[in-house]
Amino acid sequence: MKQFLKYTLLFLLPVLVIILLVEIFYRSVPNNYTYKHELIESQKETVETLIFGDSHTFYGLNPKYFSSKTLNMANVSQTLYFDKLLFEKYISEMKNLKHIIIPLEYTTMSQVDNTQEDIWRKYFYAEQMELDVPLITWYDIRKYSLAFTQKFGVTVRYYKEYKKNKTLVGCDDSGWGNTYISAIDSTEIDELAKIISRKHDDATSDFSVNKKRLNSIIETCIAKDIQVILVNMPVSQPYLKLLNQEEVQGIVDLTQELGFQNENVTAVNLLYDTRFQLNDFHDADHLNSKGAKKCSQILNAILEAN
Repeated sequence: MKQFLKYTLLFLLPVLVIILLVEIFYRSVPNNYTYKHELIESQKETVETLIFGDSHTFYGLNPKYFSSKTLNMANVSQTLYFDKLLFEKYISEMKNLKHIIIPLEYTTMSQVDNTQEDIWRKYFYAEQMELDVPLITWYDIRKYSLAFTQKFGVTVRYYKEYKKNKTLVGCDDSGWGNTYISAIDSTEIDELAKIISRKHDDATSDFSVNKKRLNSIIETCIAKDIQVILVNMPVSQPYLKLLNQEEVQGIVDLTQELGFQNENVTAVNLLYDTRFQLNDFHDADHLNSKGAKKCSQILNAILEAN
């Protein structure tokens, strides 16, 4: 029996060491969650415009081109579920907040809670942004250990990225995702649009849950005299044409409906805006830095006009 325990411990020891090293890695290396948490904690009393949303606004809206003091709190694959949690956590402390920008996106409006990348991202929101995430149960081991949130191969990829760049932070000091610089190759757009459009089709057009979240945020903003910009962010036309057009129109209609029903809400549809050309995009559905400048200036003009 002693021999069995001895060999068992010898077998488990390397595994435990690896788990410990992975845990240290995730808790010590700065990433978008830790950095954005630092940004909003240090600026919450002075920010005038707050940007929420997924990667479309993370890469597509640059606070540098807004007249007001602006912070981009969007993140890759960030859903309205987490937009609302962030909003509720900080709204009472943001005394100078005048505007919020929320994208209504094909990629997130119909997404069911706790699916896709939310399955692992929720632990980083809870641990590294100090959010109370109801999706996480008290008995879930990943609530206490980030080492169990990712497959080992993914962790290795993150480690290689860190060794190369010395950081996992992919944004500047205003929260803008500043790594999408280049323009997409026009010879690749059609094939890429097919791949990405299939990836983004979740086979549902049920916006009811996220509509409730939007209405809740809007009601709070009405009470605090905060203007809300609801925006359909630009995407490349080859990609847009391959999406479920009924769902696309449903999102546009909902955006316009919320703008019509609420005096403090402005609806902005940039999906078909001809000011955006192919060289404004980094890939099929994300603006590059040039496109982000253009989009930011358009929204800033709308904010200034309100």
